[in-house]
Amino acid sequence: MTPGKAAIIYHSGAGRGSADKLVQATRQRLVASGWQVVEIARTQYDGHARNELAPSLAKKVDLIVVIAGDGTLREVSTGLSRVASDIPIGFVPTGNANVLARELNIPLQPGPAIDLLTEGKVRQLDIGTLRVHTDAADPLFFLAMIEIGFGARVVHLTHRLRSGRLRAIYRRWGDTVYAAAALGALVSPTEQRFQLYPDNAATPRLATAAIIANTRCYAKGWSMAPDARMDDGRLDLVTRQRSSPGIILRAFHAAAQARRASAAVSGYEQGQRFIIQSDTPLSVQMDGDPLPGVKWMEVGLAPGRLRLITPQ
Repeated sequence: MTPGKAAIIYHSGAGRGSADKLVQATRQRLVASGWQVVEIARTQYDGHARNELAPSLAKKVDLIVVIAGDGTLREVSTGLSRVASDIPIGFVPTGNANVLARELNIPLQPGPAIDLLTEGKVRQLDIGTLRVHTDAADPLFFLAMIEIGFGARVVHLTHRLRSGRLRAIYRRWGDTVYAAAALGALVSPTEQRFQLYPDNAATPRLATAAIIANTRCYAKGWSMAPDARMDDGRLDLVTRQRSSPGIILRAFHAAAQARRASAAVSGYEQGQRFIIQSDTPLSVQMDGDPLPGVKWMEVGLAPGRLRLITPQ
């Protein structure tokens, strides 16, 4: 990339308290490579990067660097998409799961990730779209996945735990909180059957769990959809008709080995548009964030919408 004007957006919790050091190291690297850093902005609340920072900076800079987790990266990409901006994004991952960094081989260590900002290449990647109302004008955007069922219930439970007494534990040992939530969801299984229409199909599929994946990476080294790619113009659908503890354990055992589960456990296909509907609210998560009260949704794809700096 030809150096120009750059901005840095960072989350206050980035680097577990070392956000200021990471910001300064990033700024120094960009300046040393000929970039002019014209703005440094800290996110103040959920939606800040999506609704204000990214759309405003799209008119001012040639590069936005995000120092944060997957959620803030999604907010920035959403904000840029809504104003039809093709500004590239650099990413220094500081979250817990760091799904996008693992998917794209972006270094998890801050030093190498900062070096990549000036040594990597800009790659065009697909992002997913989500509408949860039939009359929704602007879609939500997701980078990794939409999930319905057991895994989404784990995300909802984790969100409640980390917002309560386990907040301090989550900051240091996030995986422990996820494990506690998974155990809680497993010992109290709930099957919510819903209808799923892939690519305008006239007849729905019935399922109790589904993942609509844009990435192979589901969690740290795990893969529910091992054939998924962020640049193939397709979404990968993984469904389960049953969600008994045994089926769930078999599905997640396969995911831990980054392979498909057997046909008796999960079904696999690809598509570009999916309609999901249910008579009762479903447990849904988007990129690790809970979505409450969803009974209908349309999932689609925006091919090549994200421009991200990745390894050569």
